[in-house]
Amino acid sequence: MHQGDHSPLLFDGTRQLTPPRVRYGKVHLYNNYTRDWGIYAVCISVDAQIYSQCNIYEAGKKKGTFKYLPEKAADKEEVSSGWVISEGDLYLNGAQACLPKEAIKDCTFHPSEFYPTWTTEAPSESLKEVLRHCTGWQSIPRPAEKTVIA
Repeated sequence: MHQGDHSPLLFDGTRQLTPPRVRYGKVHLYNNYTRDWGIYAVCISVDAQIYSQCNIYEAGKKKGTFKYLPEKAADKEEVSSGWVISEGDLYLNGAQACLPKEAIKDCTFHPSEFYPTWTTEAPSESLKEVLRHCTGWQSIPRPAEKTVIA
């Protein structure tokens, strides 16, 4: 289903400093399910570039999906935040993308720079259910203790 080391994830009720908090990096987020975030679903700061593709963002009380956090890098004179490109993402329960209205001319990152192909699933109710039931923390009972006779 997916190229590389990516496994779709469920981010449920996270507040901040979750994996989608990026500084300086280039990140391809795809086929994840994020719901009911406390402060943001994804945070972009200091020259970060995020390509968000076919994710499901389901808002709780907070509706803004992407938070831009302007910071000054040690080697720069000006404060900057970063950029997000959203392609095919699904926004539910009033989630708002919060993307800049002007064209993102400085964001040139595309995942094809790093790998030639990948496969995404369309963000849908069925993908949401699979991610809800098969990712994240799972209550799995420990196996019964076995006595070892030496």
